[in-house]
Amino acid sequence: VRAFRQAGFMKPLFLIIIGAFACESAAWAQLDLGMARSVVQIQARPPEGGRVYMGSGVVFGDGHVATNCHVTLNADSVFVRTGGARFAAARQRADVKRDLCLLDVPGLASSPARLGRTTRLSRGDTLYLLGFPRALGMSWSQGTVRSLHAYRGSRIIETSAGFVEGASGGGLFNAKSELVGIATFFSAGGHRHYFAIPADWISVVQKAVAPREIGPFSGIPFWQDVGHLPVVTHEDPEGGGHGPTVRAP
Repeated sequence: VRAFRQAGFMKPLFLIIIGAFACESAAWAQLDLGMARSVVQIQARPPEGGRVYMGSGVVFGDGHVATNCHVTLNADSVFVRTGGARFAAARQRADVKRDLCLLDVPGLASSPARLGRTTRLSRGDTLYLLGFPRALGMSWSQGTVRSLHAYRGSRIIETSAGFVEGASGGGLFNAKSELVGIATFFSAGGHRHYFAIPADWISVVQKAVAPREIGPFSGIPFWQDVGHLPVVTHEDPEGGGHGPTVRAP
């Protein structure tokens, strides 16, 4: 497995059982393994055997998983993988504009993440990103809060914790092992900037959006809407402005 060893790029987790779990590096040893247990892989299968979209998700309650809507947008079946097991999602609450989908997954008993709030984040705070990039197994990266962008009652997190394709829906955790964001998009070009939607939105979507059967749906996430891009890329007191070209991981 190829891994980026430079700071800020995702590193694979190699967990070896020698009486207990040992880990790939001293840095990972300092993290709470509960974070890793809450992060799952998402397989979204479109109708009629089209290309399977791979992403990531985070368990936030008993049988409940948060991921990006752009992961499940075109799927008529969605599966959650954790360890060697696979579970079918039965329903989802989809807020396409926020790009946050909450899956109901019967039988899933993974440990849930503890939820934090972006109001407690400051520029320079340490962050950890966990996900399943390129379907190669769980990986992680470490970075900091680069900027916080006010949007729809919360703040979009800009981070130096890098991620790549397949990490959409992965968990962004603070130094207290609390879930503060969901990895969502990055700016294209030579100098990438990485963005996560706030975990604050999970409770909002739970209350405001009715569950629906798994199936294709339509809509455009805010970060794909040119009219909304300046909201999260404008120059503000906590960070500089960036170009408007963005991509989903």
